[in-house]
Amino acid sequence: MESSAELLISLALILLAARITSSIATSLGLPSVFGVLVAGVLLGPSVTGLVHLSPALEGMSSIGVVLLLFVAGIETDLVEMRRVGTAATLAAVGGVALPMAGAAGLAIAFGYDTSEAVFIGTIMTATSVTVSAHVLKEAGFLQSRIGSAILGAAVIDDIIGVVVLTVVVSIEGGGGIFDLVRLAMFIPIALLAGHFITRVAAVRLVLMETREHKFLEVLALVLAFAWAAQEIGGLAAISGAYLAGVLFGRTILQEDLADFGNLIGYALFAPIFFVTTGMSADLGGLGAVPLFATLLLVVAVVTKVIGCYGGARLGRFSHSESMAVGTGMIARGEVALVIAVIGHQSGVIGDDTYTASIVVTLLTTLAAPLLLRVTLPRQAPPPETDAESEHRLELATQIDQLEG
Repeated sequence: MESSAELLISLALILLAARITSSIATSLGLPSVFGVLVAGVLLGPSVTGLVHLSPALEGMSSIGVVLLLFVAGIETDLVEMRRVGTAATLAAVGGVALPMAGAAGLAIAFGYDTSEAVFIGTIMTATSVTVSAHVLKEAGFLQSRIGSAILGAAVIDDIIGVVVLTVVVSIEGGGGIFDLVRLAMFIPIALLAGHFITRVAAVRLVLMETREHKFLEVLALVLAFAWAAQEIGGLAAISGAYLAGVLFGRTILQEDLADFGNLIGYALFAPIFFVTTGMSADLGGLGAVPLFATLLLVVAVVTKVIGCYGGARLGRFSHSESMAVGTGMIARGEVALVIAVIGHQSGVIGDDTYTASIVVTLLTTLAAPLLLRVTLPRQAPPPETDAESEHRLELATQIDQLEG
């Protein structure tokens, strides 16, 4: 059992290493989050082994990713999301279908049986935009067409991925039709209930004189949204946190909550999440399946970029915008880790496959911020013209009417 002293020194090392490596990455013109991920690799079992993953660190990491997606949800522009809805949907479909087919085909070519091959493909359908959202925010693109498309596609991707996972697990005897039914029922109910809860909470909290109590209640609601998405809806917890952010972002508390989320999330919990993500894989385990892991990494990157690029292009995005959407969806992150753990615990995938999946997940998470930074336009989007502002106001009014 980890002592309090061990936890304290682990946190000290994580925060110090994150600060140093992020500064180095920034000085080299790289996204700061890339340096923090590298810090995790350096502190983890693959290099020094100075910090060991513990239940306490994993818990803080889980809170970190929830807060990061809550902030991303608050800063999501629903008007822009509506504009790019078709592109986001098509990018999500392409980003699921192509990686699953490519990874499953590769596994079959290497002699894996059909069940294991399909599950490997399922792992590769996942998308985690926590890292990409950080890069988009850092570069000023979070509220742009590109940022809205990536975040929208990631939410849709998550839903499709959960449906695919549910079907695959059900076929293997680990689930049932109930999982699909509860998912289909949860999404519309969560939207309606969430809209009502956040509106009522915002009105009540605005009247509060104490800012600290206001923020604590919102934080409790965010964590409850995350729990409900995972335990009731069968989605990833981050989907609930993102939904809470989007809904609270439509209230008068938007600016205050964005500042609060950035402060508590990015000052403490975000570094812990990114560092522990870098620590999660033992690179030494690749020795058992080096060729398969290498080719799986190539397939994971190429198919996700092509699938999302094609969807964005069909949605009338330009070549450069579509490339940014494709690279922004590369990271598999915590969603793939959860799917891999489910497959390993249920015996569908073996130890070697599990290790390869974890390493590919880590490497795609490391590659995403670099490739996204390269493909993003050199400058953030300019201020809107009067015509664009008028169109935005019209769409915002339509959204308010729909929500009312």
